[in-house]
Amino acid sequence: MTDTTPRLIGRKDAAAYCGISQSTFSMWVATNKMPPAILGTRKWDRKAIDARLDEISGLAVTDNAVDEFEKWSRERDARKARGGKN
Repeated sequence: MTDTTPRLIGRKDAAAYCGISQSTFSMWVATNKMPPAILGTRKWDRKAIDARLDEISGLAVTDNAVDEFEKWSRERDARKARGGKN
């Protein structure tokens, strides 16, 4: 039997996959709790979501220095997108 579930999913399906609302999913993405959409798309990788859920639930060990840089980078990019200062 072949799994035909798409690996890439949109925001609505990603939120449903996590069992949260779309607005909560958006907030989690903005605060780096969830991974960003794949560059140039509006799609999320289920495996990336699973990996992040493993991290925040304590099932996977992360490098905090890398996480902090990623968080800073995403916040900077969000400010740029809103037209704010770096």
